[in-house]
Amino acid sequence: MNRNTTLQGAFARFALCLLCTFASLSSNAQRITWSVAGTTEGLWNITDGKVGWCNLLEADMQTGLWKGASLDLAALATYNLNTPVADDLQVFSNLDAGPDKAFRLIQAGLSQQIGEHVLVFAGLRNVDFDYFTTPSTGLFTNASHGILQVLTANFPIATFPVAALCLHTEIRPVKGLIIRESVYNGTASDRLDEQFRFCPKSDGVFNIGSVSYYTGESEEEHTGHYTLGYALGTSPAEGIENDLTYNYALWALLEQDIVKLGRTQLSGLLQGGAAPATRSSCRGYWGAGLLLGNITKNEAQIGIVVNRALYADGRETDVELTGSFPVCKYFTLQPAVHCINTNGHYTAAAQLRAIVEIGN
Repeated sequence: MNRNTTLQGAFARFALCLLCTFASLSSNAQRITWSVAGTTEGLWNITDGKVGWCNLLEADMQTGLWKGASLDLAALATYNLNTPVADDLQVFSNLDAGPDKAFRLIQAGLSQQIGEHVLVFAGLRNVDFDYFTTPSTGLFTNASHGILQVLTANFPIATFPVAALCLHTEIRPVKGLIIRESVYNGTASDRLDEQFRFCPKSDGVFNIGSVSYYTGESEEEHTGHYTLGYALGTSPAEGIENDLTYNYALWALLEQDIVKLGRTQLSGLLQGGAAPATRSSCRGYWGAGLLLGNITKNEAQIGIVVNRALYADGRETDVELTGSFPVCKYFTLQPAVHCINTNGHYTAAAQLRAIVEIGN
């Protein structure tokens, strides 16, 4: 049996196991919430003719414990074929998780709500959902909208598809204002024997925080969203045993509704960051885009964005045009086209995603 057949079989068994487990939990426990999402994506490098295939299965569960407390679990599985299809620096598909793996634990810990304004989490976690996944950034497929390049290129941090031990806090003193602060083990992993540890002497420490303010009904249904954030930490020095290197970055995100035409809403997105130290692999990044939401009754949306990353050894600009088109409650199609300039080399690429999601 070859490697691809084995990985496909493992991926399928994991998917079936998750579906059966969460269906059983949903029918037997009212305090448990769960969701399972499967995404498959075809990739095409139009310039070179290379094609590839990405698959991602995600599952998460939250179960209530005592008052204000819950156990939070999340895992994912990946299977890719002939990826990457382009030599871009930012990675135009944020679905490409690198090496195939049938099981990765990305969240496992306890959340405790303290009063009305404070949330504390301790356990395994990653930074993506807390700091970089918003209604606007979530539309685009470039990896710079999963996490900014000034962080992922300069720190071995807990971002898709890896995680690390973390203490995370959120304070919401008044409506619209959110203060987040997280301390992670400095080196993330997708191996169970390396994830549940805090070893600052060997792995370093990573600290990230932000102050956010939104206008509107909620953070998910906002009319404006504004964030300032920072990251700093130590990590193992490359090629030097038992030595750590220090780095830092600053970043910002702005999302703003511009004009409403009936149900259709035009919004703007602006994000960017800087890691000015000479040791940084990526010293600067910015992205700017426009989104048109609710263009159909089933809330389809389209968007265009420009991503510009400044690396120590080059520059890259990616212009992305994409759209999310729900077919029904559980199924969505998303095509995307990219025009990429990497150090003067142009690449045109395209994607087609199909997303299935169920849950309670």
